[in-house]
Amino acid sequence: MKKLAAYLFARLKEPSTLAGLSVLATVAGLPPGTVDAAAQVVGGVAALAAILKPDAKPAEAANG
Repeated sequence: MKKLAAYLFARLKEPSTLAGLSVLATVAGLPPGTVDAAAQVVGGVAALAAILKPDAKPAEAANG
């Protein structure tokens, strides 16, 4: 579960992921301004999670 969460947070921090989500939401009928605001919120939450998440210890990073 930790690996999945780490993967998702890593993808959410990428501009291409946010752009793709924006396009999908716009195609689904949401107004572009709302989509852009939501993308900024998602990016902010991902950044906050990255700040609050402790760094891996060297032994944990080596084990995966």
